[in-house]
Amino acid sequence: MLKIGLTGGIGSGKSTVAKVFEALQIPVYHADKEAKRLMGEDFSIRKQIVAIFGEKAYQEGILDRSYLASVVFNDNDLLEKLNAIVHPMVRIDFRQWVERQKYCPYIVHEEI
Repeated sequence: MLKIGLTGGIGSGKSTVAKVFEALQIPVYHADKEAKRLMGEDFSIRKQIVAIFGEKAYQEGILDRSYLASVVFNDNDLLEKLNAIVHPMVRIDFRQWVERQKYCPYIVHEEI
């Protein structure tokens, strides 16, 4: 199976291109969407985020993305720590997703 990476900056058209692939029935892994899902659902990610960013990171069990963004985007060291938690788990999730795409000649990975 061929794996195609779809990359680009904000506003570069990644989502539009991904929609074209999906319209052609090509599976697309949306890394940003899956990272958000994992941050909300995966206990080990949650535990690590709370250890670094405190209980404020989750309000009533739900990731407070506004709070987290306000902290990490003003501190590159904290952003790197967050990425070090989330990105490896997204890579694992992507590999598992690829395994479920059994009959596809190729897939697309929309990067974060």
